[in-house]
Amino acid sequence: MRAVVFVSVVLAGCFAHEGSALAQEPTVQVASRNQKIRAILLKPERPVASVILLVGGHGQMDIAPNGAIKWGRNNQLVRTRTAYHAQGFAVLVPDIAPDWKGGKNPVRGYRWHPGHGADIGALVAYMRTIAEPVVLVGTSRAAVSTGVALLVTEGKNRPDFVVLTAPMLMPSGNQPSFQKAIQGNVQKAQIGMLVIGHKKDQCAFTLPESIAAFEQWRGGDKLDVVLLDGPQGSGHPCEAQAAHGFAGIDNRVVQTVSDWITRQKHCPISRTIAASHLRKVAACLVPEGSLEAGCLLTDS
Repeated sequence: MRAVVFVSVVLAGCFAHEGSALAQEPTVQVASRNQKIRAILLKPERPVASVILLVGGHGQMDIAPNGAIKWGRNNQLVRTRTAYHAQGFAVLVPDIAPDWKGGKNPVRGYRWHPGHGADIGALVAYMRTIAEPVVLVGTSRAAVSTGVALLVTEGKNRPDFVVLTAPMLMPSGNQPSFQKAIQGNVQKAQIGMLVIGHKKDQCAFTLPESIAAFEQWRGGDKLDVVLLDGPQGSGHPCEAQAAHGFAGIDNRVVQTVSDWITRQKHCPISRTIAASHLRKVAACLVPEGSLEAGCLLTDS
């Protein structure tokens, strides 16, 4: 299905800090089903690839036509959107479709609904018209959205690669997960994928050990894993200012993701990377948390 885009009025060339009341960012509206999904679009002159940044939490950002964000400004991916743009990526930060929205909270269960997966597919198809490859990047609860998207999308609507940070991968109590959203379909999960965890993440649903369980279920082919380390952060262990949200190491997350995407354009790999120490890499050493383009991992 062809993605239809509607461009909103913007203040070109003026990007204030996101916390400023004067902040203006370009937005577009992408058609999916009978809905129009509003998203912030940051587009460099010559983008090297496209990234779609999916917010965690309940996901209802309520993005205004001028790009103002009502909820989710401090989410790790959202707060680093301009850093991805600076790396040369076309960046899309989407809200959810209007029919998933409630008053303060969205419709319960939308994250694993096939219609939501189709919405993400429409966003992928739209970004494909701007720059390829198209990479779906989701954090925390957005892993659930990623799971249903991989379950229902095909062809131009399916992302080329996936990056998940501090993700809800495996079932934990009554919480949703990537595995549940993809309905346990291991084959649908076979896509070039990077999973980034935090060694100090104390959120019960995204503990570092859940990544190992995920790899055992999914298999390690086309899967790369990076465990970063940094401050414990503050606040609730599942919130953006804690280790779960990579507090204090945003630049390392952005660089790790950017390097990995660049690598996929030239030399895709399928190894698990322990970022706690140096690993031997063909003719080069990659420092902790880094994935330098052009280097192929060797067995160590």
